[in-house]
Amino acid sequence: MLSLDINTLHRGYRDGTLTPEAVVTEVYRRIAARGDDHVWLHLVPEVDALAAARDLQARVPPRRGPDVLSLYGLPFSVKDNLHVAGMPTTAGCPAFSHIAEQTATAIVRACDGGAILVGKTNMDQFANGLVGVRSPTGFPVNLFNPEYIPGGSSSGAGISVGAGLVSFAFGSDTGGSGRVPGAMCNVVGLKPTPGVISVAGFFYANRSFDVCPVFALTVEDACRVFEAVRGFDPADDYSLVEAAAYDISPRQPEHFLFGVPAAADLTFFGDRVHERQYAQALERLEAMGGRKVEIDFAPFREAGRMLFDSPVLAERLVDLAGFFESRAQDMHHTTYAVTTKALGYSAADAYKAQYQLRRLKRRVDVEMDKCDVLVLPTTGTIYRIAEVEADPITLNANNGYYTYFANPMQLSAVSVPASFRGDGLPFAICFVAGAMEEGLLRGLAGRFHALSGLPAGATGVPVASLYAAV
Repeated sequence: MLSLDINTLHRGYRDGTLTPEAVVTEVYRRIAARGDDHVWLHLVPEVDALAAARDLQARVPPRRGPDVLSLYGLPFSVKDNLHVAGMPTTAGCPAFSHIAEQTATAIVRACDGGAILVGKTNMDQFANGLVGVRSPTGFPVNLFNPEYIPGGSSSGAGISVGAGLVSFAFGSDTGGSGRVPGAMCNVVGLKPTPGVISVAGFFYANRSFDVCPVFALTVEDACRVFEAVRGFDPADDYSLVEAAAYDISPRQPEHFLFGVPAAADLTFFGDRVHERQYAQALERLEAMGGRKVEIDFAPFREAGRMLFDSPVLAERLVDLAGFFESRAQDMHHTTYAVTTKALGYSAADAYKAQYQLRRLKRRVDVEMDKCDVLVLPTTGTIYRIAEVEADPITLNANNGYYTYFANPMQLSAVSVPASFRGDGLPFAICFVAGAMEEGLLRGLAGRFHALSGLPAGATGVPVASLYAAV
């Protein structure tokens, strides 16, 4: 099976054994072979994707392409709350469907870098959920056991990479949607510092700290895509002027401190298997030269709780308000229940919540100063679809226990596959660092992943071989 990682494709282009047109043909063959897997909401017609590939080859021949364009000939997907001009945006709700007039900045930059858009992927409706099953038209299932959730809200994006259908994917991440699907699809989910990749052209959940994450087969691939699309964008009110100015080259300190929550704050929701996998991952980090230090997880936990249990939730009504007021009957029942809660807060409540987040940020910064990176389980467990459907709100919140806080606290993070459980399900850990510390994440998480002995996604290709080619 041809791996769609960057180095494999670029090596094939340089030596003449591959062309973008041939790769696109193979991608559509694989998509057709999977049948109606609910991964895609809107595919670019194959004839149009092939035309884009031929146009790319005409402008820059494949043998020179990777040296001219950093994302040359890489097929990619985007979550369906990112706008693509001329294509529908549904955000997982058919009644919300409309044709976009402009393309999101991140997508434009990826295409300018030589990437080829394949289509738009399924998601938890209105990016509201971490489970991947809140889609009224059908949802994708876990790649390793169809009884289990794929993770959300960027479920289709994660699966499109894990199944070997694209080289990389863009999702959206408010409270963990670029990390949780990565963990459950056995792929890398890079959540950069808020404001570094433009989110202009997104349908927002919480605009003030929404992030564009990158899913890829390796940490290095995710960072190469990140490097190609980051940068200041005047169309994004929260874009950082220094977004392209800081160094993200990999840093791999021989010795480093990694923070972990004290035992009282570690929870696996009764899942002893996940608990053992986490302990084993920490042992591997110590073998890499890391030293474990305990941190106070309370301010992280409180900041995360505020995402869905405080006036912070009310920001979700900004983009959704008109539809919520007129077409609420067309919403997924769980999405409606969560959104309705936002109506109970006042403007004064919202300001009080902002003050509280600032206080928590100072406490979080104190704890982050105790270590180089924080290392957490990406999720404390993994649920069956039937379990989530029986208790959707509580179990969704459990999935966000270790992820919700990162964006409100302006942190960078990357979820990295760590191991497989005895039952064949994947387990991942999340490296969390300060703002604009992606270079440190790239070095430490990349080294950890390269030494994992795992396959890339569900492709069967050893990740060690993909890193060896870097």
